[in-house]
Amino acid sequence: METQTKLSKLEKILDLAKKNGASETEVIQKSYTENPVNFENNKLKTLESNESSGIGIRLIKNKKIGLASTTDPDAIESTIISAIEASEYGPEATFEFSKEELNSSDVDSTVKNNFPLEELVKRGTKAIEQLKTFHKDTLISGGFDLGYGETIYLNSNGVSGKRNKTVYSSSFYVNLVRGEDFLGVYEGNSNLDNFPDEKEITKKILEKLNYSKENITLTTKTYPVIFTPHAVSSIFVDILIVLLNGKAIQQGISPLADKIGEKLFDGKLSLIEDPEIGTAKTPFDDEGIKTKKKTLIQKGVVNSFYFDLSSGSRVMPQHASTGNGFKGTLSTAPAPKLTSIKVESGKTSYNDLIKNIKEGVLIDQVLGAGQSNTLAGEYNVGIDLGFKIVNGEIKGRIKNCMIAGNIFEVLKNITEISHEQECVYGSSFLPWFLFDNLTVGAK
Repeated sequence: METQTKLSKLEKILDLAKKNGASETEVIQKSYTENPVNFENNKLKTLESNESSGIGIRLIKNKKIGLASTTDPDAIESTIISAIEASEYGPEATFEFSKEELNSSDVDSTVKNNFPLEELVKRGTKAIEQLKTFHKDTLISGGFDLGYGETIYLNSNGVSGKRNKTVYSSSFYVNLVRGEDFLGVYEGNSNLDNFPDEKEITKKILEKLNYSKENITLTTKTYPVIFTPHAVSSIFVDILIVLLNGKAIQQGISPLADKIGEKLFDGKLSLIEDPEIGTAKTPFDDEGIKTKKKTLIQKGVVNSFYFDLSSGSRVMPQHASTGNGFKGTLSTAPAPKLTSIKVESGKTSYNDLIKNIKEGVLIDQVLGAGQSNTLAGEYNVGIDLGFKIVNGEIKGRIKNCMIAGNIFEVLKNITEISHEQECVYGSSFLPWFLFDNLTVGAK
């Protein structure tokens, strides 16, 4: 009944837009509730729930696009007028709105669960107490969050769909200042089923803290280098996502624009988008287009890009939307964005990757990712958390080091990809990467 009432309101928006001269209209309503249990510097800080909701309208009038949005349910009519007025100066409409049918089987039926507030406060307090055993001056922040979102999409072509999602998150960040030595360790995750186990998170953090007890001086030279899933995400995957983005392809600024079918990377590398897994799981995008599983890079070969309606209609030759049109905010136009992604695993265990190294480096957290010339495939990052490997064992933390390179060179020669994968930020499923010869710079 509640959904039907919301749909009726959105249908009225379509009618009003048509009466004001719009040839096509789409409306999207989003609501989100956030229930945080946040700790800061070892103390409970936030327990307040936050709710937000709003409506975004995109229409076509005289072959021009107009956008408007509101968080005021009583301002619908004025918002439509704003969208109509915006269309006078809007970009040319090079596409039509979706005509795909979104039936009940496409709807994510995840329901909102009760929020165990008192239990989470106890669990968070216990996790902090355990982390503090590493050092009396350790400061811990983080906690838990339960987010519930609902999206309803409707357009004048008769397309409608609803999706719901409950996301459970657990994360902790530990920092310790010892003189001029600043140590920061982060660990956390999200999923759709329950809160990630804070005991497992605490265990991983303590393991990294114990590896960091001794600082080891590193000499600038080439080493075998292992990148953890977090580092793989921050450096390699993030750059690939930029280069494969349909907007960059349409604008001709991605060096991959004319490389479909070419093998540019190591045959061990396959990058896949899968909208049926992870916290970015979704049956359709913000343009009413069904999401689809797709292989972006297949065994080193550039296989496909990802588009929204606009970039797909403007690229030459034209390309249909791939179901990747998502709004950053209700007031902005959809843009290409991936859902959940994964890199296919290799055959060697993570432990064996380390055991086989006589002298090498393990990189986990980096600083400055994305600040280099990403469109050229370049990275130049500081190693925020990294360790030295000696005779197959992690021996201590490296400081004041950096690593730079270009993915078009580095990803051509991946020595090994681990068999294990780790879920990063709830929506990326990534393995460890090993490279035989990369230069690590030390100050």
